[in-house]
Amino acid sequence: MRQIRILTLITIGLLCACQRVITVHLNTGATKYVIEGVVTDQPGGASVSITQTKDFSSNNTFTGVSGATVTIEHNDSAYPLTESGPGVYTNSTLAGIPGNTYNLKVVLDGVLYTASSTMPNPVVGMDSIYVSNGVLTTKRYLTVVYTDPAGPPNYYRWVQYVNGRQEQTVFLGNDEFTDGLTVKDQLDFNNDTKDPHRDINTGDSVRIDMINLDSTVYHYWFALQQNANGSTGGASPANPTGNISGGCLGYFSAQGVRTRSLLVGK
Repeated sequence: MRQIRILTLITIGLLCACQRVITVHLNTGATKYVIEGVVTDQPGGASVSITQTKDFSSNNTFTGVSGATVTIEHNDSAYPLTESGPGVYTNSTLAGIPGNTYNLKVVLDGVLYTASSTMPNPVVGMDSIYVSNGVLTTKRYLTVVYTDPAGPPNYYRWVQYVNGRQEQTVFLGNDEFTDGLTVKDQLDFNNDTKDPHRDINTGDSVRIDMINLDSTVYHYWFALQQNANGSTGGASPANPTGNISGGCLGYFSAQGVRTRSLLVGK
């Protein structure tokens, strides 16, 4: 439990004042496990990380949780994931197939956590990528060009790396208004940390992963994006709703991934 002491100064007239001390008790929430798992259509693309939440007053260093039994299943086949680092579980041979449904099972401290996700089919890739100036700025951003397949809804996430360093901005897209069209999306963002390594400059190596998501996982990332942007309609930010049952936070995503890279010119 943490206490915040608030000093309220009440002025009476011009010469007289008094002070009142208010003590507010803030209860610490119970810790929960955070499970973040993916299986992709690329070899070695199956991984699960497990951490724990912390109290708001703690630092932002999260230690991996060891000792879990982690399995990804499809139909009658089970693929065990072994711990390759603290709280990180991987399978180096499993590659998912678009259209298939995969089930995650995690057993930790005697509790079973489960989730299911279907890998989108077809997996959409990028037709091209290029770098150009943003609107009303000299900063340069990556633009992705892709052709959305007509028909069922499609959901996308892009992960950008500049000189091997991942940009933490959540880039998302869907085809609500672009079904069956060729789309150009500029991945602009606010470098609020003023970190020059986040900016794209001449000579930089840029890689972009285009990730095809199912609807549930897309809305998980959308909630994270809204929280990061402060777009919660005045409400306090809340943990996004994931697709893992058992009482933990996080998500499990069967996702198709396509990658492009470029060396930035002048």
